[in-house]
Amino acid sequence: MTFFNHEFFTVGQIAEKLNEPVQRVAYIISKFRIKPIARVGIIRLFSPAQIKAIQQGLYSIHVRGDRHVK
Repeated sequence: MTFFNHEFFTVGQIAEKLNEPVQRVAYIISKFRIKPIARVGIIRLFSPAQIKAIQQGLYSIHVRGDRHVK
């Protein structure tokens, strides 16, 4: 989706792009209180910079999860 020549993504598009479940991406957005750059009705839109922050949050979940596995 393009808004003023910038590309924005919905939670579902971010999940698809990062190959993660939508619920996990939504959890990271909620946990780190990442605010959407824009809203269209009830749809939240995020910028590529925010996707990087979401990806880092997902990475921290994977790293912490791996420590407990034996």
